[in-house]
Parts: sequence; structure tokens; C-alpha cells
Amino acid sequence: MMIRSKILIYLLAFYVLLQFIWWGYQIIDLGALADQSQEDTSRRIIMIIGEGGVFILILMAGFWKIQQSIAKEIQLSQRQNNFMLSVTHELKTPLTSIQLALQTLKKPNLKTEDQADLIAKALGANQRLSSLIDNIINASRLESNDFTPRREIFPLKTFLQNKTAELTASHEQASIKLNCEVDIIHADAYMLETIFNNLLENAIKYSGENPKMEIIVKQNEKFIEIIVSDQGTGMTTEEKQQIFKKFYRVGNEISRSQKGSGLGLFITSEFVQLHKGRIKCENNKPAGTKFIIELPNGE
Repeated sequence: MMIRSKILIYLLAFYVLLQFIWWGYQIIDLGALADQSQEDTSRRIIMIIGEGGVFILILMAGFWKIQQSIAKEIQLSQRQNNFMLSVTHELKTPLTSIQLALQTLKKPNLKTEDQADLIAKALGANQRLSSLIDNIINASRLESNDFTPRREIFPLKTFLQNKTAELTASHEQASIKLNCEVDIIHADAYMLETIFNNLLENAIKYSGENPKMEIIVKQNEKFIEIIVSDQGTGMTTEEKQQIFKKFYRVGNEISRSQKGSGLGLFITSEFVQLHKGRIKCENNKPAGTKFIIELPNGE
């Protein structure tokens, strides 16, 4: 974005220089018309005024565009600062949990059930850490255009059945309804798994103590429609317009209690677009958020 702004500034400066040279020529030439007819002089003055008006409009449009670019850079910088605050906490917390579990496991005469509980907690913290690292790597690769989807047969229905069972087991109070009419889909398995993992984990995270979610997969002649909805707190219109941007998170990073890095929905959106699909966010009824994904139907 900064490169575009610099190019625009240089173009505007070059245009201003050319315009002043042209005006200087016109003013000098206008003096030579002093002895000519009033009609020719008036016509030249009108031409100069018209060109001046166009010049001012272009200049104003250019400065407005530059101001927009600067504002976007400031917003990106703020989101990056939020990301640094978030990722510091996200890295430190699981590492602390793993270290504490390992230190406790060193104690003699530890009960078998306590050992199993500590190992489960350490594995969970390790998985959380691994997911964060994966998101950071994926975001970096996306910025470098280093992803190319592989079209392969993906057992969508089986994956969603296993995923909902896994989430229900790990979140006992969660209620997840699944209605999948599509058995298989031709898509990149890793990207599709990442898309569902991000959307479902996000839905659980922002749905309170008793998350209620629904997954619907339908198929028509043109595309496969995937709907992931929850009955959580929902989002404002402004937030729905920002959530697919890199590093964006709802609320203030210091006061925010939910874990996250602001990369999940950005990666989800990019992976959907790499499949030549589209994703949008809408309000769910009676409450919550609904994510709708449309992927091309066919191999």
C-alpha cells in the first residue's frame, strides 16, 4: 500500500509540474493575443479556466486517495500492534501450561489418573500452540502467494461427522446440528479442514457457555453452499466488514478475554478465494452470526 501511495504522489507531482509549465505557456501566449480579436482572447481564457478546474479536481482526488492510503496504513499498523500483544499471550500461555505439567509429572508417587490428566492438558496446550504457529505460517505463505489448491477427493460428510463428534466431546455443553447433503467434494483437503476448523472453533469461542451451532451443506448445479451458524453475541455491521482482514479482532486487545490472533478468518477467506469461491458473514436469527461459503460445483 505504501508503494502505491508513493507512486501516486510522484505522479501527482509530475502532473502539477507539467500543468504549471502549460499554464505559463498559455499566459505568455495570451499576451501575444492582446492585439487579436476579443473573441479569441475570451476563448483562450475560458480554456485556461476549464483546464484549471480539471487540475484542481484531479489534485483533490489524488490527495483524497493518498489520505485513504495513509488511513489504511495506520489501521494495519494498529492491527499489527494488537497482533503482537495477542500472539505474545497466545505463545506464553500454552508454554507455561506445558512446563507446569512436565514439572508436576516429575514428582514421585503421582497417581495414574493425575498423570493422565496432566498429559491431556499438556497435549491440549501443545495443540493450541501448534495451531497458532500454523496460522502464522499460513498467513505468511498467503502473503507470498505460496499456496496453490490441489483438487482432490475430500470426504466432506465423514470429516464433518468426525469433527462435530470431536467438538462435542471436548465441549460437553455444546450443541451442534449437522445437515450435510454432500458426501464428497473436490477441493484441497488441508485448506478445507483449515476452513472448517477456524469457523467451528470461532463459533464455539464466541457463543458463551452453552454454544449452539448448526452446519448445513447443500448442493445445486452451480455451487456447493456451506452454512455455519451460531447463536452467540453476533457482530455489528462495521465488524462484519472488517473480520476478514489480517490481524483484525473484535474489541480492544487488552480488554479482550477470548484467545485468538486475528488470522483465522483472514486465512479462511483467502483459502475460499483460492478455490474460486466466496464467503460472506450475515446475522443469524434469532441471534448470532452466520457464515456462508459458496464453492464451485465440479472437479
